Amino acid sequence: MASPALLKPKARGSDILGYALGEGATSLTINGISGFAMLYYTQALGLPFSQAGVAFAVASFWDAIVDPAIGHLSDNTHTRWGRRQPYILLGGLLMAVSFYYLWAVPEFIARGGWLFLYALTINLLYRTAYAIFTVPYVALGFEVCTDYHQRSQLQGARTALNMLANLLGPALAWSLFFPDRPGGPEATSVVSNFLHMGTTFALATIGVTFVVVYVTRHHIVDTRGLITGTGNSLGAFYRDFREIITDRYLRPIIIFMCIGGMGAVFVATLQMYLYVYFMHLTALQKTLIHGGGMVLCGSGALVGVLLERKFDKKHAVCIGAGITASADLLAAVIFLGGILKPTTVWLVHGHVVPIAVIVFGACDMLNWFGIGLFSSLASSMIADVAEVNELESGVRKDGGYAAIFAFSTKMILSVAVFTASACLAWVGFVNGSDQQTPAAIRWLVLLTFGLGSMFATLVIPVALRYPITQSFMTKVKAELALKRNSAAG
Repeated sequence: MASPALLKPKARGSDILGYALGEGATSLTINGISGFAMLYYTQALGLPFSQAGVAFAVASFWDAIVDPAIGHLSDNTHTRWGRRQPYILLGGLLMAVSFYYLWAVPEFIARGGWLFLYALTINLLYRTAYAIFTVPYVALGFEVCTDYHQRSQLQGARTALNMLANLLGPALAWSLFFPDRPGGPEATSVVSNFLHMGTTFALATIGVTFVVVYVTRHHIVDTRGLITGTGNSLGAFYRDFREIITDRYLRPIIIFMCIGGMGAVFVATLQMYLYVYFMHLTALQKTLIHGGGMVLCGSGALVGVLLERKFDKKHAVCIGAGITASADLLAAVIFLGGILKPTTVWLVHGHVVPIAVIVFGACDMLNWFGIGLFSSLASSMIADVAEVNELESGVRKDGGYAAIFAFSTKMILSVAVFTASACLAWVGFVNGSDQQTPAAIRWLVLLTFGLGSMFATLVIPVALRYPITQSFMTKVKAELALKRNSAAG
């Protein structure tokens, strides 16, 4: 007999939207960190690139390690408030507090040589809270939508809401918290600017956390006395971990998302330096380009919903990866090939058109359009794999699958952050300085766009090996029903 979750009707649009609001908490904090933390600790506080890279990479690595434990614990939690929402509430509040203290660095620590240890510790605390929130949150999404195509809609809505929060938060932060001051220091070298941003985002995260727990209350199932997993023993954890990590259907998704994710994080980390030191963008231009990228990323996720119905999921993923690779390659050719310089402008009917800024922004936005397209579909594909496992085993392990996927990708992402920081040191960037050499900047442009294009291209052959399609799911369900009917007869 199929489990009750598999017999659920299609989710309502309000359920999908209400659930997706939770992305506001993760977007404001994780995108705030990925966009500004490296700049803050290296340029405003003067932490060496190598130490900053280690602090952020180790924290990301730790996040990956705790994910499987959180996923297994969530699958096997028995409370009157369900097995997901208690973790979402606790994790969201802890995220907000640790995120605030990431920016609120005591002066005696900043000046006393303790900055590296502080950055490492507060990042570890934040990443633990992030895992407590995100793994049960992602697993809850698998339970809200059980239809093959609706999963893509839900994951597309998640990505779109994530990018909307990114637009209203980190992207708008360039204009709100880092205004241009002619004749003064770079805005990203002023400590108070970061603290104002951190305080605002932390308060918003608390609000969003309470909202998402409230609007998803209809999906709370009292799990006291129910068998919801395989048990909380170490043996059960090991068996689940081994079963999920060796799932042949999961493997291609993990590999192509690790490759694509590494390219995305690499570009996201280094593009902030390109904004400041290569393109010399104004605060408004940074907001428009950064925000435009987030809008296009969210749009890519929504377009992916349409493409997967026409071409199925793996081919839609390849389309997204192809767009990203082409955008990064085009930027490399234009700016490294001398076609345009960062200061190039056109005079059109007496009006100055900053054509270089426009082209740079267009390439950046297309890059994020492709990333949004393939990354949102990957989450939908994980839910499909989890359903196939449930059909075969009779036990829901949504938390476990969400955790193993996060574990694998975060392991690679920690490498991406460390590699990006190492590249900054390798090309000759000087931390704490507003002036960089032309050679260092040129190398940074080459690495950002060149490696971004390469990683996106490598996604395509791996994604094509993913075997699950809508017809595949129909076949599996039919074969399982036949076996059960034969056994019952």
